[in-house]
Amino acid sequence: MNKILTKLCYALCAVMMLFHLNACKDPVITDKGNSLDFQNISLYHIDTCSVIINTVPDRPLIASGISTGVLGSMNDLFFGNTFAGVYAQCLLQSTQPVFAGATLDSAVLIMPYVSTTSKYGKCDKPIDITVYEISQDMIPGNTYYSYDGFSVYAQPIGQRLNFVPDMADSVHFLDPTITYQIPYNAQAPMLRVRLSNTFANKLFSAPDSTLLASLTFIEYFKGIYVTTNTSKVGDGLMYMALNSSSVNLYYHATNAGVLDTSVFQFQMSTYGVMVNHFDHYYSGTLVQNALSNPNPKGDKVGYIQAGGGTKLKVKLPTLKNLPPNIGITKAELILPILDTMLADPSLPPPSQLTMYRIDDTLGVDAFNANNISGIGILTTRLDNNGKSYVCYVFNLTEYVQRLLNGIYSVNSDVGYYIGFSYTVRGDRVIILNDPAKLSTQCKLKITYTKLQ
Repeated sequence: MNKILTKLCYALCAVMMLFHLNACKDPVITDKGNSLDFQNISLYHIDTCSVIINTVPDRPLIASGISTGVLGSMNDLFFGNTFAGVYAQCLLQSTQPVFAGATLDSAVLIMPYVSTTSKYGKCDKPIDITVYEISQDMIPGNTYYSYDGFSVYAQPIGQRLNFVPDMADSVHFLDPTITYQIPYNAQAPMLRVRLSNTFANKLFSAPDSTLLASLTFIEYFKGIYVTTNTSKVGDGLMYMALNSSSVNLYYHATNAGVLDTSVFQFQMSTYGVMVNHFDHYYSGTLVQNALSNPNPKGDKVGYIQAGGGTKLKVKLPTLKNLPPNIGITKAELILPILDTMLADPSLPPPSQLTMYRIDDTLGVDAFNANNISGIGILTTRLDNNGKSYVCYVFNLTEYVQRLLNGIYSVNSDVGYYIGFSYTVRGDRVIILNDPAKLSTQCKLKITYTKLQ
């Protein structure tokens, strides 16, 4: 008898716990397995919710603490000229270098590519790489943004003219005592820039007091700025593995009549400062026209570019007209892209976009704690004729339900931002919102059921 009562008590507790958990959830209707009989549920559809888009400048994006550097330049028919460069400190290794009694050979900047496909654009047009020594302090631990720049000395410390990256073939070094390549000395594909003898001698003759620790060394040598010649615009951006990049100092000594060659690496590291810097020039482009002349009723074309370039401001004015006392089964925001952007495989649209809500104080917030609702995935949908088109789809089901529940205010007059929000890539994409046909119109599609 006691066992029966005990089991009954456990069962009652379990039922009460389920009621409590269900009471805490938003009434979003989902089908998990066969838990719901959708044949007996009346579903209603709204696919006429208006979507207004305008192109606006992106906010400054955090560009420090990165491990991927973006380097290069490109001219784009829609987005104009984009230039990307890298500011970086070069730190000491765990062992202090000892150059006494040695002879300096050279200093070389090495920057490996992240992979054999680490580029955006063709990157087959020659560009000029220029390296400067930084003259301004950069503070480790500080936050720096995509538009931040630092003072440099006027005279470059290195140049690589007419450079075209080769991301497939390995690099071989020459032993100074012989004249042929050493196969076992092959290194991963990389950018190499020979630095000036004057600069090399500065590192080689650094006072011992500056070589005791990285904090004292970056006071002596504040870092480098790697950039491109703005008068010679290329056709792509390269992605560099900064944690594997360094300024290499090559030197040799003769011990007991034997030539001993050595290299000391002043390593780039996230323990120091590494910042991606972007410059966007939209003058005379369609992007500039969209920025300067936004249509209050919404533009037919919107432009999004990474690196603190441009983003979309989106308004959903009909959200406030949703019927009360409903449960949202699905809410999707669909943003079609320009089809011709798929024609060039070297400039693919990114796999996802990020959406943020603008709150009542005009601050920017994620949709939820984990921001699941704020991710738009690149996929395909069908138009009225059954033809597929490429678009981004945002699952806003939970967010719309929370609007109806009063958790968020319906900020239809303030809106939302959609962009990339990163500074380690060079992506851009064009969004269409032309009501002429389904495949070129932004849509907010909602399915719901009435609650008793």
